[in-house]
Amino acid sequence: MEKDHAFDDAVIRAELVKFLTPRDMANLCCTSKQSFGWFIPHLWHTRAFYTNLKHIPGLKRYQQYVKVIKDLAINLAVESRDFWAFPNLQSVQFVQHSTGQYRNHSGFGIYNPPAHVYAQNTFGSSQGGVNAARVDLRLVLLLRSVPLLQDLTVTLALDNSDVFQHFLASLQSLTHLRTLKMTCNEYVNPTHIQKVINACRQCEELDLSFSGVDSFKGIEEKEEYEQAKIDMEGMEDMAIKILKLATTLGDQEAAIMVPLLKKCPLLQELHMFTITVPETVDLLKDAFMDGACPQLRIFHPGRDGTLKDDPLPVLLSVMGPDRGVNAVGLGKIEITSFQFKSESALAMTEHLSQSLTEVHFQDHIMNFEVFNELVTGLPLLQSIRARINEISVQTVDISKFDQMCSRDWVCLGLKKLQLGSQLTQGIPTVKGDSWKQSLPKRCMDYMFSQFAKLEQLEEWDFVAGPATCSSSPLAVTCANFRT
Repeated sequence: MEKDHAFDDAVIRAELVKFLTPRDMANLCCTSKQSFGWFIPHLWHTRAFYTNLKHIPGLKRYQQYVKVIKDLAINLAVESRDFWAFPNLQSVQFVQHSTGQYRNHSGFGIYNPPAHVYAQNTFGSSQGGVNAARVDLRLVLLLRSVPLLQDLTVTLALDNSDVFQHFLASLQSLTHLRTLKMTCNEYVNPTHIQKVINACRQCEELDLSFSGVDSFKGIEEKEEYEQAKIDMEGMEDMAIKILKLATTLGDQEAAIMVPLLKKCPLLQELHMFTITVPETVDLLKDAFMDGACPQLRIFHPGRDGTLKDDPLPVLLSVMGPDRGVNAVGLGKIEITSFQFKSESALAMTEHLSQSLTEVHFQDHIMNFEVFNELVTGLPLLQSIRARINEISVQTVDISKFDQMCSRDWVCLGLKKLQLGSQLTQGIPTVKGDSWKQSLPKRCMDYMFSQFAKLEQLEEWDFVAGPATCSSSPLAVTCANFRT
């Protein structure tokens, strides 16, 4: 059937609305009945609000068009329970009204909106506050009315048995669910954690944060962890490709994290919050050597924990293609740890030299010799973001300095270089022959001689001299080079 107007074509409309604001679409909907039919589904496709009640009448009327809801206060969702029946909803992001907590997209983060955001409207049965368990219970029941849901972000108190049982039933009914981002701020029975994970076998992304202080239960608690570990090991393989897991208890690592990794043959990206006990490092090493996660390509090891010995060298040594089991080896690493020592650099060059293409450091200033170990030992490197410490007799082994500066970089395919450097710290006080013979001058000459060999470089951001570390490793862009 021939279309009378170009906007009758859904593909053309989809391209057009990319350039329209919600106000533009609302105005178009008012121009004619035909325009209303064209643009009202796009206008209500995605809604984002906290506790703004002005959207409720429209949300109720056009709920069949709503596919994405962002920043929806849990209490607002419960208040709207009488008309909650979004037949086509695919993604929902709940904000916890009582605390204003919200999981950010990078995992493990808590966002706290200003208090006044929640002061405009008050929900709940009493003026003193909201019954969190009752709100959570009604919320998980509402999830059963969105059969096509694919993406769920929520904070729940799974220590309540009713909330847990109904949430588990809701997860089992959401057969299209592909992404679950969940925060539990209270202690959760490890057997409950296992059952939630098992109910998400079809999910491709799990972003789970289990915090709260462990209450002492003696023998009963020990038995719970032992049972959770047995149940985890008895699960079928998962479909998870992206796993972000934040645990705060050592027992959770042994009973949940390690067995879960053994059940993820398709895992491509792993974010670990921290490791709290040294035994976990040995368990992870054995798991990877036995073939866990052979498709793993991206690794975010998280921040430093309470361990005396840095676990990173051990972990990196069992994540390369040389561990066998048809492992592809890590291709990208993002380091947020405050310590990255030569042992970790050596583990990278020894075990990941045939797979690693991207290395990004955040909030970390490394010694020059550590950086030099990476660029002279990783031939496949295409992108690196790092910051080098001041060059001085205190930070550099003078006996090895000349040897370091005689080594050529092997990453000649480097395409993106973001480098912050304090090599020129103290230059204003160093003049004449003293400057010409100084360690910073010799190091700068060496660095630029290697930059000149990077013929495939597409982007170069370089900071020289003292600079403050801001939200990114590079506080100032001194050069931007494109070929």
